[in-house]
Amino acid sequence: MGGTGMDRGIPAGKLTRTRIDEFILSVADAKPLPGGGSAAALAGSLAAALGEMMAGLTEGRREYLDQDSRVREIHARLTGARQTLYSLVEEDSTAFQSLLDAFRLPRQTAEERAFRTEAVEKGKRNATETPLRAARAALDALENLRILIGIGNPNARCDAAVGAQLAYASLKGAYYNVRANIRGLEDRSYAELCYTEISELVRKARVILRQIDEIVTSS
Repeated sequence: MGGTGMDRGIPAGKLTRTRIDEFILSVADAKPLPGGGSAAALAGSLAAALGEMMAGLTEGRREYLDQDSRVREIHARLTGARQTLYSLVEEDSTAFQSLLDAFRLPRQTAEERAFRTEAVEKGKRNATETPLRAARAALDALENLRILIGIGNPNARCDAAVGAQLAYASLKGAYYNVRANIRGLEDRSYAELCYTEISELVRKARVILRQIDEIVTSS
């Protein structure tokens, strides 16, 4: 809600002294982790948080009482999406680190090569499932943001619309990571299932984002 001056909980001048700067600097460092998967999950968590803010600014207000129970339900769903996505910020880095560790395993003997191949396959599978979970949660956030933007406090509509863009970016980021990780999977049927699902999630998200844009820009 640009320029309203409402108290967001962190005093002016303190925002950049939180752990946000540490995370950004760690992403900027010349190391593979944290990378795009963690950043995408964080974007999705912020998307849901912006929806929670709009819900909180709608609940209990006389002019929106006819939608109060629905808004509270959406609020709860957005809270769940935020918590899931925030946990995946760390989980994505952990999964990718496990994959890197698998690639570094010795492969001098046949036994070592077999063990390494199995570990790499498992690592790629985990590195695929994590962004896929993030994509599902991001779409859930986006779907609830669409409903909320239509029935919630219009003074927070722009904030929720920013959240929608972040949710889409989060989902599309997960899409890129899923595509990258399924390429080398030995289990091609599993790889195809993952690709089919992530592509459908992106398709749905694109439609929802367009609808949200129409609502916000036409009002």
